[in-house]
Amino acid sequence: MAKFVTAVSLLSLLSALPHLVYGVNVLAVLPSVWKSHYLFGKRLLQQIVDIQPNYSVTLISPHAQEYPVQQKIREIHIDELCENWEDMGLPFDIEQSSQQTVMEHFTKLMYAGSSNVDLLLGDAKVRKLVRSGEKFDLLVVDLFLSDSLLGLAHFYQIPTVVVSPNGANTWLNHMTGNPQSSALDPSMFLPYSERMGIWQRSVNTLMGLFEKLTYNFFYLISQEAVYTKHFHALCQLANTTLPHHRDLTKNLSLVLINSHPVLQYPRAYLPNMLEIAGAHLHDQQKQNELPAHIAYFIESAPKGVVYLSFGADARTADLAKEKLDIFLDIILDMQDYNFIIKWEDQKFYTALPKNVMISDWLPQEAILAHSNVKLFISACGLMSIIESINGLTPILAIPIYPEQEVSARRLQQQGIALMISFDAITYDALSSNIQKLVTHPNYVRQVAEMRRLLNSTYGSPIARSVHYIELILNSAGGGDFLKSHANELNFMRAELVDVIAIIVMGLFVIIAVPFIVTCCILRRSYINQTALQAQTTGVHRATLKVFGRTNSNSGVAAANDSPVLDWHRRSSAIQAAGVSKPPSSPSASSTASSISTASSVGSSPQMRRSDTHLVDGSCGDGAMKREKFARQAAMKSVSQKND
Repeated sequence: MAKFVTAVSLLSLLSALPHLVYGVNVLAVLPSVWKSHYLFGKRLLQQIVDIQPNYSVTLISPHAQEYPVQQKIREIHIDELCENWEDMGLPFDIEQSSQQTVMEHFTKLMYAGSSNVDLLLGDAKVRKLVRSGEKFDLLVVDLFLSDSLLGLAHFYQIPTVVVSPNGANTWLNHMTGNPQSSALDPSMFLPYSERMGIWQRSVNTLMGLFEKLTYNFFYLISQEAVYTKHFHALCQLANTTLPHHRDLTKNLSLVLINSHPVLQYPRAYLPNMLEIAGAHLHDQQKQNELPAHIAYFIESAPKGVVYLSFGADARTADLAKEKLDIFLDIILDMQDYNFIIKWEDQKFYTALPKNVMISDWLPQEAILAHSNVKLFISACGLMSIIESINGLTPILAIPIYPEQEVSARRLQQQGIALMISFDAITYDALSSNIQKLVTHPNYVRQVAEMRRLLNSTYGSPIARSVHYIELILNSAGGGDFLKSHANELNFMRAELVDVIAIIVMGLFVIIAVPFIVTCCILRRSYINQTALQAQTTGVHRATLKVFGRTNSNSGVAAANDSPVLDWHRRSSAIQAAGVSKPPSSPSASSTASSISTASSVGSSPQMRRSDTHLVDGSCGDGAMKREKFARQAAMKSVSQKND
């Protein structure tokens, strides 16, 4: 057994030897216009090259720096992506973004993502890199609205690691085959938690169906056009065939998700989907490094510091003047506290108060980690929440987007934050919530408990990320044993549409066939019985039904109509008695009826009983008396004639 373990270890070492000797060249593409995505991905790559000295990275991004601090990371800056994003109707302005509807924002995202990927792949620097002949061993990519970039993995024949700074979403779950239930997993475009009522589940189901349909029939079509445009010629140069765009998702080896059950909610993930919330955090020594002027401003505050930032991409300077005036009134009334505000313009919109510091970029993680920072006013992005919990700082949440609203409500339920709606910012709401958060020690204790739970996962997030990346590089097929076959199912098979169709057809056959057979048997039996009755009695049943409906009138109508009806009923009997035409008067009709009745009495008792039944059943009391009188008169007339 020991020899077997030694042999396996030796084989593993030999398989990893090429990477140890020649190193690993990583191609990282972070096309997102949101700077927070770039910061998360770059921080992750920095830690990887620090842990693995044989790794080198080429990073492509619209936020890339020409002269990065990390020497092992080469960055390529792509122009025009942020400008194109705004031209497609997706502004970075906070006020304008909050006014867009969910469907409007969703639709614009799809086409803006395809347009940006087209610009990135068509950039001269990217084309030069691709055609240079440089080889890469691993592709790290942010796939949010950029599926066409998977063509790079096929072109270089390398495995793919996906980075998702904003957690999992419907499209990413669809690509990896990760299970997602409309009853348990709310859409990121809706402000719902995982505990949804029947109405919310209905809306979430429709939204999930809409996301899948638009992804398959609109978004993928635009992405496939970009993919074919840029990689068809490259595959011809490399003498390889261009696979179908939908087959590229089968190459996803690992997905690194910036989430944690404490921050969001526990849900099912496949083995190749790894939660790494907190992977972007620095070590304790780095967190305490603050510029001297910021450190002095924080430490000189009599009661503490309030830090205000709505995220890396949202501009605080774009807030409406009414909201800015409310914040300014709060600042002037709280002179014992200092305020640090992320402000993108060079000057404040009015005279800058003495207890305020502004800057377009601030070391947020280090600021929140300082013990004299008492409160963080935030829009509640995932990275900001993690940094605030790590720094033991309570949060006053003012969310802008639906997913931020969900996070804010969860933090409020967990006792580490209070929430104010972006459209309901008032002086009283801000003042009362700030006073609660900075004076009550319960919020700090709850934040400390949250940090303990966040760090309770076995191994650090970056250590687990590096371990899985090494596992993928050193295994055949890029870690195929971690992948699920669910991503090979099309929409019909994944949603069991074909199975439902078979079940419906089976139920139809089981129910409909016996019903049809039974109806045929009963109909045949009825026809046979009717024919037999007609042969026996000489009267067709349908004819009797007609006469029955005709005679179902009132007594007066029956009395008036009875001579004519009696004539039709007794025509054969009248002819036998010597009468050849219908009577022209009631008396004659009555006489004919009497003759018919007398003849019937003499000829057939059965017919007499049946005929009497018809008369009695169809006439009233007056008609019966007249019929009796007519019989008597007819009998007298017959006797006189015989005499």
